[in-house]
Amino acid sequence: MQKNKMLLLIEILNHETDSEHPITTNALIEKLSKYNVPCERRTLARDISQLIEMNYPIRIVKSGHSNAFYMEHSSFSISELKIIIDAIQASAVIPEETTNSLTEKIAELGGHYCAELLQNNRIRFNIRKQTNNCVWDSIAVIEESFKSQTQISFLYFKHDENGKKVYQRNKQRYVVDPIALIYENDNYYLRCYNQERKDYRNYRIDRMENTQRLDTIICDEALISPAELATYTARTFKMFGGDETDVELEFTGGLIDVIFDQFGFETIIQRQENGLYSAKVRVQISRTFWGWYFQFPDQIRIISPKSAAEKCKEWANHALHGDKNSK
Repeated sequence: MQKNKMLLLIEILNHETDSEHPITTNALIEKLSKYNVPCERRTLARDISQLIEMNYPIRIVKSGHSNAFYMEHSSFSISELKIIIDAIQASAVIPEETTNSLTEKIAELGGHYCAELLQNNRIRFNIRKQTNNCVWDSIAVIEESFKSQTQISFLYFKHDENGKKVYQRNKQRYVVDPIALIYENDNYYLRCYNQERKDYRNYRIDRMENTQRLDTIICDEALISPAELATYTARTFKMFGGDETDVELEFTGGLIDVIFDQFGFETIIQRQENGLYSAKVRVQISRTFWGWYFQFPDQIRIISPKSAAEKCKEWANHALHGDKNSK
């Protein structure tokens, strides 16, 4: 069956041309003829003009003494598309198969030549891709629950020393009130409220399985404002809780960017007379806070409060002697 000429023109210009690869009148007529669509130079010029009047972003340039045409792909630049693709390929939470599929779809947004350039990306990321393909199903169910403001249930697992799943609570289903999805440290977490325990919890999406939306409406405790949620995520270290404490840190100039990266550019940093720097920050004292802190043993110390400084000594002792009671 012969293709409609106007649709074929749009298809060719959209997929095979861009500002660096316009197609001449003769080449376009030749391509049309391969689809058994006859066309003359005069009628082609009229067809192109008609498509432009219909707001198709077709541009006309000169190639020697002849006109040439291309479709302007203005939605995303190559650099914008490349940043998106790099982010997808660098994300451990996106399985390899899904990464490849998304890369192809996004690359096509830039047209044929752009797609070839982006798919031949030479950047390689040293990450281990997620193998749990249930992640996307869980996210879809959670998003639906946000719209309907209803509870969800799911199975939750960890892994044993052989990498096999060990289901929590003897494989009984968790029932929670979803609050938000949070992307932190290359993982998706579900922030939720547990009516049974009357507390807030975080669950890694890649450890959730067989997620289902329920008809039960969430409780008022799960109706947290975006501002409250933003405050929570800014203070949390790797999604593990602890007692919130205002801590004053003293550190070397080499950690200024580290402090800004961890606590934000609104953090007030002051230079001390001894050449060091200090900042007051609000943190959650927890295992993961100490994990961050002890990356810089000779570059940072806690000035106040005294209780946090004493706790720091306890953790240092724990690291040396394996005191299992340190928290």
